Amino acid sequence: MPLRNSKPISAAQLGFIVEDAASEIYIFSASDFRFLLVNRGARDNLGFGFDELRKLTPWDLKPHLSEAQFREKVRPLLETGSGDMVFETVHRRKDGSLYDVSVHLQLLENDGEPIFFAAIRDVTRENQLKRSLEDRERDLEAALAGREVLLQEVNHRVKNSLQLVMALLQLHAREATDDGLKFALSEARHRVSVVASIHQRLYMNGDYSMVDIGDFLAELVTATVRSMSRVDDIGIELELQSGVAIGMDRAVPLALVVSELLTNSLKYAFPDQRKGTVGVHLSSTETEITVTVLDDGVGYCVADIAETGTGLDSKIVHALTGQIRAKVETQTKAGGTHISIVLPRG
Repeated sequence: MPLRNSKPISAAQLGFIVEDAASEIYIFSASDFRFLLVNRGARDNLGFGFDELRKLTPWDLKPHLSEAQFREKVRPLLETGSGDMVFETVHRRKDGSLYDVSVHLQLLENDGEPIFFAAIRDVTRENQLKRSLEDRERDLEAALAGREVLLQEVNHRVKNSLQLVMALLQLHAREATDDGLKFALSEARHRVSVVASIHQRLYMNGDYSMVDIGDFLAELVTATVRSMSRVDDIGIELELQSGVAIGMDRAVPLALVVSELLTNSLKYAFPDQRKGTVGVHLSSTETEITVTVLDDGVGYCVADIAETGTGLDSKIVHALTGQIRAKVETQTKAGGTHISIVLPRG
């Protein structure tokens, strides 16, 4: 078959080019596949002299390719009369040791005869590094899988522990004869339930670091109204910006503050089972997140609790807002009370 797109080159030119080339260079016949030229780099790496190599063929150096397999691999080049191909295989040295090679094989013409020109690069080190990286990747995946199992186990134990604490507080509250103690235990149980709810959300979402605070606040308001047995006479107003997420370390204190303020609104802003509305608004900017707890009650002075109160509620709000570096802004009037918790992003 005639050769196409091939450039004639003399044997002398080929010999001069290949002898001192950085790559291993092999030139062999396209008819009997005997080596015609093998450069110094290849001879040094293989350990063969040129007289020895002239008696060999490419498959004699490639233990992973038989004569039939090698002939089949180069058949497309012989059929088209030109072209090149790149593949990886293994070479065997004279001492029997093996090394990985990348082969760039071209079909050329020399004095009217087709010859193969192979530029070969030793890729043993590259492949060792690649295998090492693959091993490390598998080890990392295994470590991450183990970490996931460990996190699930820890989360399961935390969940059980919180449920146990809640059950104990509820049991003691039922057995308490003093109304003040009974109420205090019930409030403590509610606070633990807030923490348990956030933990449950993290566990269910599979994200153990960030909480979508909007979704959680909606659940918190509903749960708080239900816990105070005011579902029938207290409406709920929610204006929650979507996509506002904060870390677990700030989500828990913020949720507890909101819970305290909602609980106090329900206790004091609607005396004599007065009907009304409580709500939570959530908004954010690039620098701040604002959560506003509001009611339309009788003007119960939640401001006293948020600013100057000395009771446990006040101490909890003070401590937790300080923990998350939040500012507390209050508006109290006859038409109700608004308290905003403003915390910095990040």
